[in-house]
Amino acid sequence: MRKAAMLQALGIALLSAAAGFAAEATKEGGYQPKLDKDGWEILFDGKELDAWTFDPKVWTVNEQGELSPVKGGGNIITQQRYCDFVLEVDFKMAAKTKANSGVFIRVHNPHNEVNTGMEIQILDDAEYGAKWDAMNANGALYGLVHPSVDANVPLGEWNHFRITCNDNLITVELNGKEIVKADLNQWTTPGLNPDGKHNKFPHAIGLMPREGFIELQNYGGKAVWFRNIRLKPLSDRKPQFTGKEPITEVLRKAETK
Repeated sequence: MRKAAMLQALGIALLSAAAGFAAEATKEGGYQPKLDKDGWEILFDGKELDAWTFDPKVWTVNEQGELSPVKGGGNIITQQRYCDFVLEVDFKMAAKTKANSGVFIRVHNPHNEVNTGMEIQILDDAEYGAKWDAMNANGALYGLVHPSVDANVPLGEWNHFRITCNDNLITVELNGKEIVKADLNQWTTPGLNPDGKHNKFPHAIGLMPREGFIELQNYGGKAVWFRNIRLKPLSDRKPQFTGKEPITEVLRKAETK
């Protein structure tokens, strides 16, 4: 009887441990990607924001199913990290409001997106005195590659980004036109672009981890709206980091020629 009681107690303990482990796993990795029939992960469909981490007092969805920041505060950040993918996003800016935002890609540390990721700029160029081909213009790979053509639509109309990250190659299409093409392998020196001009980034962009979070920027609650956000993987590569590691410990090694 004593042996049976001990086995029963052991079984209960194991079940409790398993339940605790399952609860912890759900807590840490409860997000389950929602895929459409073509294999796109639906990050925002006008209703649910399960794919994101955000402050509900800052980011809201209106009756039209449009996502926007309603006041200054933090960015909205994907729960998962991604490696190689195509990301599609619709966005709209209000005129005469100094609209300013951005789509951050491959962010390592979500608390330092500027210095551990890359930004595709969203900007009312006219309000900031930026020409369409400036390094901070709408659609630019901020500080790194300026738009090659003017693909902007009038303010108040919807824009469409198609952002492709495939290992070292980054392309940005705005409203059906390719405006940015970058080979990250060309960025090997901190603070320096391949043409010798300086940028503000403390780490060589080409040596940054080729994985990370996606963020939509809240620039002081400026009037910008998002819809139809989806992502499709381009490879089987899986993230190797969590984002908690110091960026200096996860930088890639420069390739020797």
